[in-house]
Amino acid sequence: MEQRRIGARRERRNWFVFVFVLEVLWRGASAQIRYSVQEEVQVGTVVGNLAKDLGLDKSALKERGYRVVTGSSDPFFQLNQDDGILYVKKTIDREEVCERSVPCLINLKTMLDNPLEIHYVTVEILDINDNSPVFPEREQRLEIFESAFAGTKFQLHAARDLDVSQYSVHQYKLSHNEYFKIEIKDRGQDRKIPFLILQKQLDRETVAQHKLRLTAVDGGKPANSGSIDIIINVLDVNDNSPVFSKDVLTVSLNENVPVGTVVFQVNATDPDDGANGEVVYSFGNAVDSKLMELFDIDPSTGEIRVQGEIDFEESISYEIDIKASDKGPVPLTADKSVIINVVDVNDNAPEIEVTSLFSSIKEDSKIGTTVALISVRDLDSGLNGKVVCSIDQDVPFMLSPSLQENMYAVVTKSRLDRERISHYEVTITAHDAGEHSFSTKKTINVVVSDVNDNSPEFSLTPYTFYLNENNNPGASVFSVRASDRDEGDNALISYHISRDANVDSKLVSFLNMNSETGVITALKSFDFETVKSFQFQVVATDSGSPSLSSNVTVNVFILDQNDNPPVILYPVNSNGSAEGVEEIPRNVNAGHLVTKVRAYDADVGYNGWLLFSLQQVSDHSLFGLDRYTGQIRTLRSFTETDEAEHKLVVLVKDNGNVSLSATATVLVKVVEPKEAFAASDVKSSAKVDEDTDVTFYLMITLGSVSVLFIISIIVLIAMQCSKSPDYTSKYLQETNYDGTLCHSIQYRSGDKRYMLVGPRMSIGSTIVPGSHANTLVLPDRRRPSEEVGWRSEFSSMLWSLEMEQRRIGARRERRNWFVFVFVLEVLWRGASAQIRYSVQEEVQVGTVVGNLAKDLGLDKSALKERGYRVVTGSSDPFFQLNQDDGILYVKKTIDREEVCERSVPCLINLKTMLDNPLEIHYVTVEIRDINDNSPVFLEKEKHLEISESALPGARFQLQAAKDHDVGQYSVHQYKLSNNELFRIEVKDRGEDHKVPFLILQKQLDRETVAQHKLRLTAVDGGKPANSGSIDIVVNVLDVNDNSPVFSKDDSVTIKENVSVGTVVLQVNATDPDDGANGEVVYSFGDEVDVKLMELFDIEPITGEIKVKGQIDFEKRRKYEIDIKASDKGPVPLTADKSVIINVVDVNDNAPEIEVTSLFTSIKEDSKIGTTVALISVRDLDSGLNGKVVCSIDQDVPFMLSPSLQENMYAVVTKSRLDREMISNYEVTITAHDAGEPSFSTKRTINVVVSDVNDNSPEFSLTPYTFYLNENNNPGASVFSVRASDRDEGDNALLSYHILRDTNVDSKLVSFLNMNSETGVITALKSLDFETVKSFQFQVVATDSGSPSLSSNVTVNVFILDQNDNPPVILYPVNSNGSAEGVEEIPRNVNAGHLVTKVRAYDADVGYNGWLLFSLQQVSDHSLFGLDRYTGQIRTLRSFTETDEAEHKLVVLVKDNGNVSLSATATVLVKVVEPKEAFAASDVKSSAKVDEDTDVTFYLMITLGSVSVLFIISIIVLIAMQCSKSPDYTSKYLQETNYDGTLCHSIQYRSGDKRYMLVGPRMSIGSTIVPGSHANTLVLPDRRRPSEEVGWRSEFSSMLS
Repeated sequence: MEQRRIGARRERRNWFVFVFVLEVLWRGASAQIRYSVQEEVQVGTVVGNLAKDLGLDKSALKERGYRVVTGSSDPFFQLNQDDGILYVKKTIDREEVCERSVPCLINLKTMLDNPLEIHYVTVEILDINDNSPVFPEREQRLEIFESAFAGTKFQLHAARDLDVSQYSVHQYKLSHNEYFKIEIKDRGQDRKIPFLILQKQLDRETVAQHKLRLTAVDGGKPANSGSIDIIINVLDVNDNSPVFSKDVLTVSLNENVPVGTVVFQVNATDPDDGANGEVVYSFGNAVDSKLMELFDIDPSTGEIRVQGEIDFEESISYEIDIKASDKGPVPLTADKSVIINVVDVNDNAPEIEVTSLFSSIKEDSKIGTTVALISVRDLDSGLNGKVVCSIDQDVPFMLSPSLQENMYAVVTKSRLDRERISHYEVTITAHDAGEHSFSTKKTINVVVSDVNDNSPEFSLTPYTFYLNENNNPGASVFSVRASDRDEGDNALISYHISRDANVDSKLVSFLNMNSETGVITALKSFDFETVKSFQFQVVATDSGSPSLSSNVTVNVFILDQNDNPPVILYPVNSNGSAEGVEEIPRNVNAGHLVTKVRAYDADVGYNGWLLFSLQQVSDHSLFGLDRYTGQIRTLRSFTETDEAEHKLVVLVKDNGNVSLSATATVLVKVVEPKEAFAASDVKSSAKVDEDTDVTFYLMITLGSVSVLFIISIIVLIAMQCSKSPDYTSKYLQETNYDGTLCHSIQYRSGDKRYMLVGPRMSIGSTIVPGSHANTLVLPDRRRPSEEVGWRSEFSSMLWSLEMEQRRIGARRERRNWFVFVFVLEVLWRGASAQIRYSVQEEVQVGTVVGNLAKDLGLDKSALKERGYRVVTGSSDPFFQLNQDDGILYVKKTIDREEVCERSVPCLINLKTMLDNPLEIHYVTVEIRDINDNSPVFLEKEKHLEISESALPGARFQLQAAKDHDVGQYSVHQYKLSNNELFRIEVKDRGEDHKVPFLILQKQLDRETVAQHKLRLTAVDGGKPANSGSIDIVVNVLDVNDNSPVFSKDDSVTIKENVSVGTVVLQVNATDPDDGANGEVVYSFGDEVDVKLMELFDIEPITGEIKVKGQIDFEKRRKYEIDIKASDKGPVPLTADKSVIINVVDVNDNAPEIEVTSLFTSIKEDSKIGTTVALISVRDLDSGLNGKVVCSIDQDVPFMLSPSLQENMYAVVTKSRLDREMISNYEVTITAHDAGEPSFSTKRTINVVVSDVNDNSPEFSLTPYTFYLNENNNPGASVFSVRASDRDEGDNALLSYHILRDTNVDSKLVSFLNMNSETGVITALKSLDFETVKSFQFQVVATDSGSPSLSSNVTVNVFILDQNDNPPVILYPVNSNGSAEGVEEIPRNVNAGHLVTKVRAYDADVGYNGWLLFSLQQVSDHSLFGLDRYTGQIRTLRSFTETDEAEHKLVVLVKDNGNVSLSATATVLVKVVEPKEAFAASDVKSSAKVDEDTDVTFYLMITLGSVSVLFIISIIVLIAMQCSKSPDYTSKYLQETNYDGTLCHSIQYRSGDKRYMLVGPRMSIGSTIVPGSHANTLVLPDRRRPSEEVGWRSEFSSMLS
């Protein structure tokens, strides 16, 4: 690799040496032509005679194509080919062409062909004075402070003149004035910068604005000039403070005014100008943050507006410090106090406080039970503070006023029912008595707790379930669900099955129930054939105390499954198998009953519906089986050829989803008539006997059912009549009474109350609805008339009062209430006094506050019993009450500042409450302040910035100290540390609010002392006094009175093409001022050219000048930049400096390739050496760095041919071209220079190869093969051919035609037509497959080239068959040509005999010609059969005597086309030699059998009707029994005060834990199963205990 690099470098150097020598030789033989012409000369002006100066032959100029080569579409010059003179073609503007470049040169290239020559011509454009100096703006404004010093410089805009040299700007002139003069700084390159110099200090009060004119003059003769107006605005110095119009302002303001209300507008004026005279208003530094939340001040107008809620109860007046500041650099301020007095209005709504609220109340609570205690208050006074409360809702609660003022108890006014409403939102409304009355609503949530007063309720009653037999043992079969309207444990339900001794108890014993979910599982499978339905009782019991229960009846119906196969009843032989033998005479006719198969299925419905079918039979044409009745009958008469014995296997199956079946075998023996008659008599006799037995049994069954029906009705009537109505002696007296204590609860529907009846207790003692079970209340013994009268009178009184209140207006009603409350308050104050104690803050826990029991006159012994307590909303109160002695103690440490902040006095209001009866007492405890807080400043150190130009007497507000103590313990005075520059002044704002101000006594000097440190101390009035201090640091601000100063002049050298960001130079300037006045910022001068700022950038802070754009030596060799240094003072001072940057040239230009001439295209048959393009190269560098070598490195059929002229080349062909292989070339020309490092350039030119007609058309296929259906549509396109040509344009434009010749297919081709453009071929006639099956022809494709080329292709066409020919009958055919024939066959032929064969033909081929035969019409389908493929007609069976002698057969012949075609043939078959018929069968015997069958059928109908009637009667009697209403006579425990109310007595026996329902005409021994409904009566189990124990043991062993 190293050798390769050395070789390449050596080769390149040899090239450059060769080029250099060639250039030296060329310069000896040629010289550069240079002309000059002034700008703006007329078009057509002669520039020079190129032919003469170059020594060219004028006569050969036009022939050699002498011309100016330029890349511009509109060149400045043109060359006359007749005389070789160069003329000006259009007007030339030097400023447009060269801007400010000197000299202004235009380089031209002239070119001649044959041989190729290029000559360079340079035309210099000379300048004329055609432009005047122009300023960038017509007017320049300067702002100079009146404090500016004499000698200060201000740079002005420089004028620009597009002309150069002597015609550029030469001098500036300023209009006459006494304050300013002009000074010019020459920057070279026709750049003169004017500066305005201040000669005399300005005075804004004398002259606020100066107007000057600056004129720029160039050096032309006559001279041109331009001017600019300079307007100088004198800026004001801030030397006046704002002044308020009045000293003290007082204003009144109503509380609760809307936000945004203007309270007052303050006004201050400042005589200064501009920002120094603009006044900004704000709150003082010591204004409290809470006060700023209430008020806001507009900074511009001084309007004080309300932005918060103004409340008279919080503060009756506000004093606000207003500060007015100007907008000067060092703002001057003034202070003013505004006093705002607040006017009270009625703006407080009543407040409702829930003193005590019970979380819940039982639904059986008494009327008058207390739910909550509330207290109300209104912060207003007088009638505005008087409050009346009410509950406006329709709820079972009301307000009961307490003895204490504004205290109420919420109590129940009617019974509660949780199941109806379990939650109440009681809204209490409080109204005050103000003119604009306010009201408040308070909602309390009352939760009604549950008691167990609802029994469980089942979702259905009764339940009905359908269960498939053969269920899986242990799987759940169904479930019941009950609900309880109660909640919690009262609604928690458990389930169990009631076990009793009824018929279904055995089945119920196989059921198991989940006590929690109510899911019932079966422990065994059920069989529909054994039991079809059963019922049982389910009991649901809740978990309340005492628990309640209900029961429900569950009806279960077993659904049948197909689990029993059919059983054959007949025929059955002696060994039990289903086989039988039947004998019939041979001479029976068709339809003769051979026998009947009888079967039975134990299932019901579809599962028991039987169907009969013949599974096996020796001759299907002889016997038939009825599928529903099982009757076997003959289908025809017997013939001599039939067998004497036939075996029939009958299949009997049911209709279940999975059907079951059985078979029966019947042997049929055919005997002669005499034997048959004998056998038939015997069989008929046996049949009659059998039918007689069935009839006898049916009659016995019918009589038994009827007798049973009559006995059942008699028994039910006897049981109903034998009941005794007298139960008085049995009440509370059971024969099996075991000494268990019974409690009986009676419910009286008349007065809706329960009666508790037990041993030694009057039955008249009642339980009050909603009371607890242990509360016994005697009934009201008043007469009903008295009670009704009292209630009616009370209701009328309430109604009258309500109507009266509605008629009175709302305002009048409130005033009456308020007068009443006011009188009540006066009376109460006369009888009672407010208890008030005082205690110091921070006292120890347990300190005695006061003896409440003694001060209130309460009995100490009853305090604990009455629950004497302090009622407070706090979870951690400050005080606690001892219930033993009634003394109030401090419970936790009290911090007055935490409780009351700065309120005076600090009061804590307490409420104490006693129950039974309810009493509430108010206690007020005053918390006294102690000096436990020192004054505190918000900050430890305060920094003030004061300008050294501040005047003595200036005031600076300081931060006020805060002391949480009040009164004498708050801040009393401020003290300042000793100094000679400042003193302290205090302004008292009231409410322990003193604001300190720092007063300047002597002017400050920053150069002497830059910072002053002071200490301010705040002292309170305690003994000993507490104090707090703050450090005040005064920083003296500097005045900007020094300009920046540069350290030295700078000049630097850089190479061109340095990277962006390179630091060129760092300038440095210093300013002796402090802070912003001493911070220097660097920037370019105002007159720096925009293009120069695109190349360089300066860092404002560091002064580093960095490269920003590309530095090009060829564009400019030297840059002079003006740098400006400015400080950051309010009035910035500046200094200027020039920096010179010299650029050093490097080899940084790559060669440039220019395409002088390029041919748009070249033909593909061009000769080798044909010129494609002319190119020229150049390099802006000089010496070897500017020498260029060109080459083409691609594998293309082109090469570079050097010209006689330097750096000129011709691109020529070096091999043959083929457009079809490559039609476009991108030729890349590479140019290398000889610099170190070397640069190269690539230029790509596009060479397009144009087409010639050198390719013939080519077909896509050869040959073409097409398949065409016959019977095509004439004139429609049938197929097409396609050819392509690799040429383009007209050379690839093809036309088609069919080649006509004299071959065999020429006649068919004559019926084809071809589209010459698309190649689509159409047929002019329909083609017939039966006529011609294929043909071929030639197609010729010709292009449009010159000369044209062509190709041909063979086209093969195959005709496809269509089903267009119907079948033709060949046999039978009669004499007139129709397809009919007659065939005669003997009657005694056997099955399979060939009668005839139908023959047919189809002209189509394939499936279209494949024929199938079928019988379209036949007189007897059982006699003849047709082979579908051969057309042979054969007999299916032998002929019988009953068969017709002549049969007509119509045979359909059709082909297999998509749309099949058909033909028919008729064959008449004549049967000859008829046979004898068999004798008729015995009609009488058959009629006898049918008669017996009818009698049996009628008996079965009668039996079914009687059974249905019996069942309906039983159901009607039971319904009548259940619907009877029991007659509760006076014998049922007649009570002395009994008012005719129906009583139901429920007894609970604690011994056996069961309830007993006792009522009229009901045995006390009849018990209600726990949880059952009231209408379900279950008899007690009367079995002996030993039997019960034995049965349970047996059941347990069975389960295990």
